[in-house]
Amino acid sequence: MGVYSYIAKNKEGKEIRSNIEASTRLEALESLRKKGLTVVDLFGIEHPAAGTAPRKVAAKPATSNQPKVKSSFFSAKVKMGDLAIFCRQLAISVNAGVPLRDALDTIGEELEQPALRLAVKDVVAKLNDGKNFSDAVACHPKIFNVMFCGLIRVAEESGKLPGTLRQLAEYLERTDKLQRRIKAMAAYPMFIGIFFVVVCMIMTLFILPQFTDIFGGFGAKLPIFTTVVFGINNFFVDHIIEIFAGVIILTTVLVVYGRTQSGGYRKDKLKLQTPYAGDLIMKYVLARFCRSLAIMVHSGVPISTAMEICSQATGNRVLERTVLAVRDRILTGHGIADSLAQSGIFPGLVVQMVGVGEDSGQLPEVLEKVADLYEDQVEVSIMTTMALFEPVIICVFGAFVLIIVLAIYMPIFTVSSSVR
Repeated sequence: MGVYSYIAKNKEGKEIRSNIEASTRLEALESLRKKGLTVVDLFGIEHPAAGTAPRKVAAKPATSNQPKVKSSFFSAKVKMGDLAIFCRQLAISVNAGVPLRDALDTIGEELEQPALRLAVKDVVAKLNDGKNFSDAVACHPKIFNVMFCGLIRVAEESGKLPGTLRQLAEYLERTDKLQRRIKAMAAYPMFIGIFFVVVCMIMTLFILPQFTDIFGGFGAKLPIFTTVVFGINNFFVDHIIEIFAGVIILTTVLVVYGRTQSGGYRKDKLKLQTPYAGDLIMKYVLARFCRSLAIMVHSGVPISTAMEICSQATGNRVLERTVLAVRDRILTGHGIADSLAQSGIFPGLVVQMVGVGEDSGQLPEVLEKVADLYEDQVEVSIMTTMALFEPVIICVFGAFVLIIVLAIYMPIFTVSSSVR
């Protein structure tokens, strides 16, 4: 039996610091949860030798062997849907009694995604060398992110690998489904927008210059409206190379700056401050945060470690800093809901629901409901936005065509009047 020191909250929100004896860390967590406690932190204590004082063993966080991931939950090299299928197949195989190494070897041969197939083969090789599954997947942070590796580590300790893989598969499938719906709703409006840009470029570069030469040969005075439109078009045509070079340089500078620490933070902050879109992005980020935190807490990860991992799962540097600040406040003895409220970023709904879950001991279930709510709101908002985007583009396109038509026909009417 080992001795574990813990920091936890009871249903009244009172902080409890004590020790507990258990065979494993997961058994200690399970015992504390059965007592109705919300575990904030848990670490082992070495048995003292004769005449020495007990010494604290630093808790091994799930992120200890993994590089920090700066981007979204999973790398863009492997689609979320492919990873979800992999988790689902592995969960079924392991649950059916197939050894983990054999299951990975069989599934890896059938994977169609090259990067994931190579990663799984390397994981099998590392398992053959005696490494743990969690350590093996941690060697591929661009595919298996911090949250994935953390949950696998917890699952290894608790012996609940099939259930954890099933939870990961459900999370990935739900997130992938939402992303695919967003892309499907945005496909048609985006096609209209691209078509509009192409038509504008053709008229600007090829059609209007011809009319400019034709009207110039008449020697008649052109209307002011036509003169202004043709002047703007001539400036664009004459400086097309400089304009495109300037756009490319500006875009490159912004992209490079956005990859820096300060630039990325300002970019993410600007996203959240953008009218209408900022609220939509915040809801999407909160949904991911709540969903990932629910899975971590439900799997037995202490709140402090779960907060640290989920801060990186948000994909937004502003919220990442905020979550880490909330984690530090929780470790000093404050309640979870109170710490979220003090951050000034989390909406009142999240704070209230987390408070209910904290008091009732059903924090994972409450977080799942909050994530469902925000995902539904994001989907409805995007559907409404895309429905309005199409007529707006059509109106803008119509206005552009009207300006061009008026600029071309007004000189014709003027010349006809002069001839008469």
